[in-house]
Amino acid sequence: MSITDYCRRTAAFTREIMQQPATAKKDLRFSDLGFFLRFARPIWSLGVLALVATALVAAAKAVLPLSIKFFIDNILLGETPAPDTLIAGAGGLLSSLNILIAALLVLGFFTGGMDLLRNYWTARFREGYAFNLQTTLVEHVLSFPLSYFKSQQTGYIMSRLSDDVQILQYTVSQYLPQIASNALYVAFTFAILCFLNLRLTLVAVAFIPLYLLVNAVFIRRIRAATHRERERQAYVSRDLQEVISGIDTVKTHAAEDREVHRVSGTLKNMVDARIKNTMLSAFAEYFRVGTMSLMLIAVFWFGGNEVLAGAMTVGDFVAFAIYIVTFAPTVNTFFAFPVVMQPALTSAARLRELFRIPGEAGTGGGGGIVPAAVQGRIEFSGVRFGYTESEPVLSDVNFIARPGEVVAVVGRTGAGKTTLINLILRAFAPQEGTITLDNHDLASLDPRWLRRQISIVSQDLFLFYTTIEENIRYSRPEATFEDVVEAARKAQIHDDIVRFPEGYGTIVGERGTQLSVGQRQRIAIARAFLKDAPILILDEPTSALDMQTEDQIRRTLRLLVRDRTTILVSHRPSLLELADRVLTIEGGRARECRGANTTDTPGTDRTSLFGRSTVS
Repeated sequence: MSITDYCRRTAAFTREIMQQPATAKKDLRFSDLGFFLRFARPIWSLGVLALVATALVAAAKAVLPLSIKFFIDNILLGETPAPDTLIAGAGGLLSSLNILIAALLVLGFFTGGMDLLRNYWTARFREGYAFNLQTTLVEHVLSFPLSYFKSQQTGYIMSRLSDDVQILQYTVSQYLPQIASNALYVAFTFAILCFLNLRLTLVAVAFIPLYLLVNAVFIRRIRAATHRERERQAYVSRDLQEVISGIDTVKTHAAEDREVHRVSGTLKNMVDARIKNTMLSAFAEYFRVGTMSLMLIAVFWFGGNEVLAGAMTVGDFVAFAIYIVTFAPTVNTFFAFPVVMQPALTSAARLRELFRIPGEAGTGGGGGIVPAAVQGRIEFSGVRFGYTESEPVLSDVNFIARPGEVVAVVGRTGAGKTTLINLILRAFAPQEGTITLDNHDLASLDPRWLRRQISIVSQDLFLFYTTIEENIRYSRPEATFEDVVEAARKAQIHDDIVRFPEGYGTIVGERGTQLSVGQRQRIAIARAFLKDAPILILDEPTSALDMQTEDQIRRTLRLLVRDRTTILVSHRPSLLELADRVLTIEGGRARECRGANTTDTPGTDRTSLFGRSTVS
């Protein structure tokens, strides 16, 4: 590529990043800032202590350069200050070198000690704020309906929960203390500069509008660029999580190169966004540094003329120059604050967006009915549901599952069997019709209470990276060890467990990979036994098992379904023997399969089995 091509690409890149962004719908509103202050309320006293310590340190640092004036004018040149100002009066007290050195030592010890306290209180405040924020955020996200988690990838959600909180935490720990310290230092220094030379101070102040202009030009552009960067970073986390989670599939299909290419494409988009954001910040910093340099040049020119004209002492000018040398970068940092805060404001806006997503009705401690008892009668009446309005998966579904009855649901792949289960769990809400439990509309029930009444044994079971005991107990945390063992015996997994060296304390590995498929399935069944819920959902519980293991689990399931309302999704004929009735999902409708196997099952009344059906 020629030099001309590089120049053209650079010019095009500059025009692109300097384009005025469209109004961002996710910008943080001023009213939202009050929302984030709520997380500081429990620890407000630490914040006040940190702020007071910051003020004292800033004041001590602002006074320190005055010692140069006293050293030159009062000690070296031996001038006698006229006691007409506060600074001149202080100069009279510090006209002795010994006294000045002693005062500097006292000031140094005070500043160092107070700075240690400031760091301690700031750290306590920072960590307390992050803890309150993240705890509340996780609690809120876990209250989202299941449909949210089914529509978002895990890596994307994790990025929203961790990356944005970390950026906001970094802001609270670094930028906010820094801006508070700088603001106080600027205020104290400005007051001292006015005492030293008001005219020269006004010369420095004249450059502040230039800082404001730089901010006005770059703030919205940096905010938009930061939002693009955050979103693309979340996509990278999403893709990486998906690849790692599916590493077995990637390896068996020798798809490493394809996945690297896919992830690299997402990474490239993030890198491009990051470069644009970096260059915008660099442009803003370039103009701020230029403004600071012009300020310093103007102060040296006007101040030098003041000294030459005898209107300003050498000590005053040296002290003023030292103040300006430290004051100008501080002002630069102070006015850069709105720009460098854009990543934090973007993260705060993204977090506020999460907080605006409503949780399920009733998960906040109210708003949902909690019946006193459960009989287990489930009824679908005219239920219609589709993931898109134009393509319904289920349409006009009507059926009743009576207390203690086992209803099998069959149908081709994609017919809507899993959708039907998700509707019972309130992962989604029907677009038409109603689903009731004991004549209570599911939409009116507390969703957490509802799910406590349901046990699930699924083909896609999940085990946590903890012990076998804790995985079984997950369905009923208050259960005793004896209860866990009893559930394992009923699930016919106890003998397998005790053969492990660590027994019930065996770590099952990531998603239970240290166990066989059959063992994992029986642990899921043990969970269901332990939970002892009145409603049971079996979703292809033996689809991945061999015939011998399936026969063992079928005998276990025969015991598990007894006296429970059970919805069984399976194509295995051996499992359909457990059913009182078999429903077929076809064309979005549920109809009774008249040719169903009706082999007697202990404890099941088969009288008038099909004649009492209410299936459409």
